[in-house]
Amino acid sequence: MHQVDDAPIETLHIYLEREQPPRPSLLPIFLSVLALSILIAIGVLSPNQQPVTRAVIRVPAVLSSLRTFTAQTPVIPTGVHAYPATTAYGILTITNGSVISQTLPAGFIFMSSSGLSVITDTAVFVPAGSANGYGFATVSAHALISGKSGNIPAYAINRVEGSSVYVRNLAGFQGGSDAYSVQFVTSQDRQKALLHARGILLNKSSGLHYPCVEMKFSKVAKFLLIWRCQFLTYHIPALYHVTDVRLSGKNLIIDVWFIPRPMRIWVK
Repeated sequence: MHQVDDAPIETLHIYLEREQPPRPSLLPIFLSVLALSILIAIGVLSPNQQPVTRAVIRVPAVLSSLRTFTAQTPVIPTGVHAYPATTAYGILTITNGSVISQTLPAGFIFMSSSGLSVITDTAVFVPAGSANGYGFATVSAHALISGKSGNIPAYAINRVEGSSVYVRNLAGFQGGSDAYSVQFVTSQDRQKALLHARGILLNKSSGLHYPCVEMKFSKVAKFLLIWRCQFLTYHIPALYHVTDVRLSGKNLIIDVWFIPRPMRIWVK
């Protein structure tokens, strides 16, 4: 019997490790969720719209009420007529007590009691006095300053020139007036008032009617406008929705839209 020596034993350790599968990408999932959200939003926010049909129909106009509208607008004057100041005129009476005749030149100035100056229009010859009385002459004169202040009363000039010439105005001066302006109504002012009144009546007469009959009355500072309007109406099926109405003679041209009723098909 042989004895076998025990051979050395080698111990092997074997480990099993499972392979990890690759991690899937999240981009396709994100895109799928986004597309689904968009489809849901479109479905919720976009309701189902039925097809709309548009048409133009002609229907007879039906007479309704006859109504009267009035508007009164002021006529505001913008025209201005300016009048300049005018000069007062009068007559000076001159007497001469001297035995020597006197000649006063044109443009000879006299002062009134109120301090206003008047000037002679022409030269004047004043004869000498005699046993029969003073020499006598008259001459026209006007105030140096234009305006109503030149309307001096009688005897406002009452003075002696030199030693023997006596100058007076026996009557007051007249014709002097201050400058002033007057407003008046122009054709443009009346046209503006007319357009304003028409605008008022256009708002009052809103609705379907024939062209209105217009009557105009012009006063001193006002403009009266009257419209008489024949209103119209019409009858159409309830399914029509009106977008525009036009008058054509005794008929109305109406633009409408509507949703056609679904057609029923009977099958046996």
